[in-house]
Amino acid sequence: MLGAVEDYIQNASPITSSNVKTRYCADLSTATLRNELNALEAMGYLRQIHTSSGRVPTAKGYRYFVDSIMGDVPLDKKILDEIHGIFQNRTVYLGDMVNEIADIVSKATNYPTVVMLKGFEKLLIQNVKIIPLMTGQALILIETNSGIINNFMPANAETPMQTYVDASNFLTTTFKEHTVADMIQNIENYRTQMGQDLLDFSGLFDTMIDSLKKLCDKIASSGGFTARGQLRLLNSPEYQDLDKAKRVIDVLDKPEELGQIFENKNISEDEVSFKIGSEIPVVDLQECAVACADYTVDGESIASIGIIGPQRMDYAKIASALKFVVGEFANLKALDSKRGEDDEQ
Repeated sequence: MLGAVEDYIQNASPITSSNVKTRYCADLSTATLRNELNALEAMGYLRQIHTSSGRVPTAKGYRYFVDSIMGDVPLDKKILDEIHGIFQNRTVYLGDMVNEIADIVSKATNYPTVVMLKGFEKLLIQNVKIIPLMTGQALILIETNSGIINNFMPANAETPMQTYVDASNFLTTTFKEHTVADMIQNIENYRTQMGQDLLDFSGLFDTMIDSLKKLCDKIASSGGFTARGQLRLLNSPEYQDLDKAKRVIDVLDKPEELGQIFENKNISEDEVSFKIGSEIPVVDLQECAVACADYTVDGESIASIGIIGPQRMDYAKIASALKFVVGEFANLKALDSKRGEDDEQ
């Protein structure tokens, strides 16, 4: 029967005894197969749309399907190359990187994708630069072990360029391999290490730290969510009813509800979890299925990604897409570790 569910996922044609016989069980009679389908319906794995129609899987049926046959399905090489290229481009801003990945995964799976950016303050600092701009602001660039955090802060036009260079060098030397949170929280403890010349522009540090705190607060207040591909939901036959689709799309603009789909995943770095039907705590998503995976760096969850679609989604293909992304993060960490060993030699 698993093959019949796979057929339904691919073409949305209801499961019938005659179709099952033709494709999978030629040696069994349609009467026998009809009895089997009746039994599966009684057990809650299938439901009948109309009295004389075929059957479709229930949320319980999809859960059994996922638990039974989950495996890897090859993704389009172009998609794989695009994702791989994003991870290789270490000059990409962290926020842009996860958003680009969300775009690509949404395109590959043809379902809406949500990214929750979190814990970026736990990333390890590699380099800090403060660059004054002609707009009266300064650009803060913090290179970490997983992309660049960028933000703007007010700049004093009378502050010489060398001051920004000295401040950047001091911050890089002092906080390299420390977390962003450590720099934000403990800058006061490092003031005693500043030379007298650096104390002259300690106010610049205050402005920068204040700017980064505001960035953290902004991400926290919005839930750190970015949604992509919302309208792709309309490509699924289940959401040709616009009112039904609208209820799901509306959820994608509500951080407090989106956060619930990432709760209680209980998955490790290299795994993908699925919530189906009533397993999803958000009422307006309980006719959907949600796939979730975490992006981790050195054991810390930096972002979570969720793919939302009908219960008739291609579970294996979606799992493959998310596993590939998680694998790229693992490769990124391995590359960083090797570079560190090479630097020490």
